[in-house]
Amino acid sequence: MTVNPAGAIATASSPSPLNGPPPRRRTGPPDVHTTPRGLALRLATDPAAVGRARRTAAGALRHWGVPDTAADDIVLMVDELVTNAIEHAAGPVWLRLWLRRGRCVICQVGDGCHETPQPRPSDPDAENGRGLLLVAALADALGTRVTTTGKITWFRRRVRDGRLPAPRTAPAVDY
Repeated sequence: MTVNPAGAIATASSPSPLNGPPPRRRTGPPDVHTTPRGLALRLATDPAAVGRARRTAAGALRHWGVPDTAADDIVLMVDELVTNAIEHAAGPVWLRLWLRRGRCVICQVGDGCHETPQPRPSDPDAENGRGLLLVAALADALGTRVTTTGKITWFRRRVRDGRLPAPRTAPAVDY
C-alpha cells in the first residue's frame, strides 16, 4: 500500500492511469493460449493428454466454423500425432493449430525426440502402426522438421475452397 502526495491510498493491485492498463487476464489454464484463429497447448506426457488435445482442437475448429467433415478428419489426425509424440518421444509435447487465410488448417505437434517418425506397414490384425499412414491419407501435406529441442511433425488440410466466415466472438474453450 502506498500513499500519494494528495493523501489517497493506493494498493499494488489497483490499476493506476500512470502505470497503464492492468495486465490482460488469461482465460483457461496457463498451458493453453488461444487467439481468434490459433491455438497453442502444452500437453503432459500422459495418455490422458490425447483426449484433452482432441477436445481442445474440436472446440477451436467448431469456433472457427470449420465444416464438420473436415473438422472430424483434423481431430483424428491431431489424435494420431499427439498419441505418437506421447508414446514414442521424450520431453515436452505441445500442439499448435491455426486457421490460415480462412481456407486451411495447419497443425504442428512438437516433442523432445530428434528421430523422425516413419510410416511402417503393419500386420492387418495389429492394434497400432497405421497412424502416420492415416494422417498422410487425410492431409493435403505432411512433414517433419528436426529442431534443436526435438522435432515438429505437421500437417496441412484444406477445409474449404473459399474463405471461412469470421469466427464467433467467444474464444475457444479447453473442454
